[in-house]
Amino acid sequence: MGDSSTSLAIVNDSLRGAFTRELVAAPKDYFLGPVFAAKKQSGPREVTINQRKYLIGGFHPMDPDRHPPALDVRHARAIFTLLTFRKRGGEESPVISFSFNEFCRKYAHTNGGRYARAIGAILADLMDAYIRVTDLGTGISHEYRLIERVDIVKRPPRRRDSKLARSEQLEMWFSGCTLSPEFFALLNRIAELQRLNFEVFRSIRSPLAQAVYLYIPSRAYYHTEQEPFEITLTTLLNQVSFPVPSQMNRRRQLFMQNAHPIMKQLDGAATLKGVFRVRLAKTSDGTDWKLQAWEERDVARAKHDPRSSKAKNAYLAAGHTQAELDRRLGAIQPLSDYDEDTLATATVEIDGNRRFFELAKALLGPARFSTLAAEAKNDALEGRKAKKSPAARLIWRMMEAISEKVTHVPGAAVLESGAELRALLSR
Repeated sequence: MGDSSTSLAIVNDSLRGAFTRELVAAPKDYFLGPVFAAKKQSGPREVTINQRKYLIGGFHPMDPDRHPPALDVRHARAIFTLLTFRKRGGEESPVISFSFNEFCRKYAHTNGGRYARAIGAILADLMDAYIRVTDLGTGISHEYRLIERVDIVKRPPRRRDSKLARSEQLEMWFSGCTLSPEFFALLNRIAELQRLNFEVFRSIRSPLAQAVYLYIPSRAYYHTEQEPFEITLTTLLNQVSFPVPSQMNRRRQLFMQNAHPIMKQLDGAATLKGVFRVRLAKTSDGTDWKLQAWEERDVARAKHDPRSSKAKNAYLAAGHTQAELDRRLGAIQPLSDYDEDTLATATVEIDGNRRFFELAKALLGPARFSTLAAEAKNDALEGRKAKKSPAARLIWRMMEAISEKVTHVPGAAVLESGAELRALLSR
């Protein structure tokens, strides 16, 4: 595993042999919920992800008369394209430089005039649209936009064979596309990022399929073909702000029609850890179709790890409710680059224990998980030997932490962050 400082840069590696993938890192919430709509919007959207409510578009903090629309998958594609131009070590600067022609080719496989104008308008939206994130536990909110400013210069075309080289027209360069301070800060919180296989996302044609691919794999990650994640088409279409046909068969037709149906575009799409699989089935009452999704991967094919059941039972025995367990299980995510770097430095075997570590992170919370992983790292750096293995020692510590009894004083507020404490003290 490479140094964690490169986690925001583009990573090229092989996927199933000769296939090359290009990875970009973005805030994890962008992949946990339908932040980006499947269709162009005319007003704001609200999306709740875990304990955070997102208001996307519809307001401007400096000008109450401006109402930019919510962001959709075109904007997602643009921001991910922009992040592919971030250089290694890009944590030091929010400024990204690139040729607009190159940007258009990466975004749309062409730099034709019509596409260039449309892509320019999308970038302009990223400068105007704001996102307000409200912590539902504390009521504290913050607002940010994605792009702060752009500096444009005209340069002679670099390629001699370019059509521009035989004309007087100059090539437009974004000599400085500056990310907003808030978005730049989010990109440097490595533990709160998730990577996206940009090549796969770009290869998906349908905007609706793109919207589904951005967040449904996170729901399907811990499911199997025998026990898939399920969501009705009505709910799914509402979540991504796509018009819902009134007739059940028309809803199915949306996903099955055309030469390249949405189901074909999604089924078999590569993810970071395996392959995304989908199918349609009727609901039990026969009133709708539902999308069933799961992920095929080596971990899913492995025998059931008895430690997972022990961890869940220990969590409940500690005094947590089944509802809290279900909520945390629904938020299970792959280990981040930061997690894997820490565990690798701790000489902890990851692949054979990945399923348990992902479950433990969900049950303990990212902060407690990171603390225990850091302790294991310090053990390795300071030469403290484990009786069995570093992995066994860390797993034992995590099981002990999961088993800690919950001691709630009746009527007491349970705070899980410094922000919640500050909000409580300021009342």
